[in-house]
Amino acid sequence: MLRASASADVLQGPGVGRDAAIVRWGEEALVATSDPITFAGADAGKLALTVNANDIFAVGAEPRWLLATILAPPGTSDQELRSLLIDLQTACVAEQVELVGGHTEVTDAVSRTVVSCTLIGSAPLEAIVRSDGAQDGDLILQVGPAAVEGTAILGHPHLLRDPGISIASVARVLGAVDGVHAMHDVTEGGIATAALELAEAAGRSLELVFDDIIWLPETLAVCRERKLDPLGLLGSGTLLAAVSPDAADFALAELSNAGVQSSLIGRVRSGIRATLSHGGQMRPLPRFPRDEALRARDDARRSTD
Repeated sequence: MLRASASADVLQGPGVGRDAAIVRWGEEALVATSDPITFAGADAGKLALTVNANDIFAVGAEPRWLLATILAPPGTSDQELRSLLIDLQTACVAEQVELVGGHTEVTDAVSRTVVSCTLIGSAPLEAIVRSDGAQDGDLILQVGPAAVEGTAILGHPHLLRDPGISIASVARVLGAVDGVHAMHDVTEGGIATAALELAEAAGRSLELVFDDIIWLPETLAVCRERKLDPLGLLGSGTLLAAVSPDAADFALAELSNAGVQSSLIGRVRSGIRATLSHGGQMRPLPRFPRDEALRARDDARRSTD
């Protein structure tokens, strides 16, 4: 376990379910996150910025400065690296983020290109939504369909454009709602792992209802075909929030007015084992130490060896 910082200026340090570090800087909060992209494709630069920006948005801040480290395997051409950097710079310009530094290297330490970014953002202190703020009895609100990124990787790349994997607009909506106690960006391990992290960051547990989760038809179809559990499928593009029951209807209405799908999918609880209700039956909520999209990729590689 990582130790908490002894500095009073560190408002949020490392820990389960904590999307970003939060540091007091005068009357502002500086927010920082670091995340790699290992599924580097044609839009790797944009994807790298988006997944890091999601962590910044999830604590109520706005992304501002980016540093990117690119590690490419031997044989990578100058043109490939140039295209990746142009894509990253273009994405930064579109999102009003400044690319302020980083490192590019060709190395046999990697077998495929890795884009690892550190993104720094800021917000007024009063705008910050801490990751560990969930309270007993809060409702768990899902915003946006689950497992969009994982479904895209498994054969539906168009989903990276529509609905996309950015939580920027929905995080801004929820950040302005009184009674939103915590938010969490869904990533590796899917919506089940993210829900557990949301509760565990606050030292609590939860009840989750599978039948209330928003799924795309493509997600359920690809999971049936490949015998994957959609609960553990890579989920960038989905935001979870712990919301006071008194604020839930207002939050749902605000999201509906913004044209966003949302659903109440569970409840934060203390003193219970995390549970999943599915088809009228109750069972322990599974935890996914390895993402289902990665498992599917590795299974496919083994079948061709």
